[in-house]
Amino acid sequence: MTNVRVPDVRVCQTARPDLELERLEQAQLEQWYAQRRRWPVERDARGVLWLATGTEFDVVEVPEQAGRGALRRLIGYGQAALAPGPVALTGTDRCGFFVAPGARDDLPELLDWLDWGGIDLDLSAYGAGDRLPAPGLDRWLHDPLAAPPEVIALLATIAESSSRYALTRSAAGHDPA
Repeated sequence: MTNVRVPDVRVCQTARPDLELERLEQAQLEQWYAQRRRWPVERDARGVLWLATGTEFDVVEVPEQAGRGALRRLIGYGQAALAPGPVALTGTDRCGFFVAPGARDDLPELLDWLDWGGIDLDLSAYGAGDRLPAPGLDRWLHDPLAAPPEVIALLATIAESSSRYALTRSAAGHDPA
């Protein structure tokens, strides 16, 4: 039996910038997403930068701890077919896997096919017509320049990690939701 070292997944921690620096970073971030990634971006009236989902990618979102666990396992497999693609912290205690467009609409059927249908995995998805706040460059856990993979390649690992997380929280007396 071969031992596989599963790498730690960490996010860069930076000090809170002042407002002027934050605005400069937001402008650079918008340019980076639009030019480097060619992802559709929009800025709302409050100045928040959003990524439009459903054309270049969809996002499957899970609790952060479950997402970090799934990412460690996917990287640990060392197989190109299971490469996770872009993964970012997408909200408070949430982790988003950027996957090929169309995934949101296929999720219920795919989860049923993988025997995860009807189980509360605290999984949500963004697709056509949705948007999410653009992650800052310090929020990426895995290569933001990677191509978003097909969700089927990752879903079993993401679902299992989410289930383990929910069971651990439940056993510890925490509400899994």
